[in-house]
Amino acid sequence: MRNVFSRLLVGIDDSAASEEAVAFATRLACENGGQLILCHSVNWFPLLSQIAASGAIVDSSPIVDDLKREGEALLDRAMASAKRHGVDAQRRGLEGEPAQRILEVAAEAKCSLIVMGTHGRKGLEHLFAGSTTEAVLRESTIPVLTVRVGTKRAEGMRRCFERMVVGVDESEPSSAAIQTVLKLPHENLRQVFFYSVAGTDDDSREQAERVVGKATALARTRGISAEGCVIGGIPGEALIAAAQQRDADLI
Repeated sequence: MRNVFSRLLVGIDDSAASEEAVAFATRLACENGGQLILCHSVNWFPLLSQIAASGAIVDSSPIVDDLKREGEALLDRAMASAKRHGVDAQRRGLEGEPAQRILEVAAEAKCSLIVMGTHGRKGLEHLFAGSTTEAVLRESTIPVLTVRVGTKRAEGMRRCFERMVVGVDESEPSSAAIQTVLKLPHENLRQVFFYSVAGTDDDSREQAERVVGKATALARTRGISAEGCVIGGIPGEALIAAAQQRDADLI
C-alpha cells in the first residue's frame, strides 16, 4: 500500500545539511521499502546574469560546463552513499531554478515525500540568503521533510520515526498534517503527541482543547497510541521544547 515513504525525492546541493538529508532519506527508504530519487539542479543563469551586468565579455561555456560537472559529482557521491546502505537510487541531473525543478520532478515521478536539508538561518541572514528549501515548502502539494546538520538519528534497531509531535490548530494545513501522520505505516506510530499552542484567554484555550481532543480521538480510533496537550508560549519555540521533552523523532 502506498504511504508517505513509498517514493522519496531528495533535493541535494553541496551543503552538510544536504548530506544529512540523503542519509535520512536513504534510511527511510530502507525501513519502508521505498524508492529513492536524488535530484540536483544546476542553476547557472544568475551567475551569467551577473557577468553580463558587469559588462565583461566572457565565454560562458567553460563556466556552465564546470557547474554541470560539479552537479554530477554531487549526484555521484549521493548515489554512492545510498548504495552503501543497500538502496538502489535513481538520479536526476537538471538545469534551472532548483525549487521549481524539484517540484516538477516530484510531480512527474508521483513522489510521496520530498526531503531537503535546511541551514536553520534566521533574521537578515535568512532574508538575504534566500532558501530553496523554503520555496519548496511554500509551493509543494506533498509532504516535505526538512533535515538540519546534527539532527538526531534513531539508534540500534529503532526506526527513524517512532515518537512524533504534531502541532495542531483549526487550519487546513493542520488537518493535512494530521491526515498525513495517520496514513503512516503503524511501525512508525509507536506514540503520537498532539499539541496545540493557546493564548491566555479562555476562548483560545477552549478552542485548542477541542482541536487536540478531536485529533487524539481520531488517532485512537485507528489503533494509534496518542496523547494530547494544550500549551502556551510562542508556537514554534513551544513545539520544539515539547518535542525535546518527549524525546520525539519528528515534528
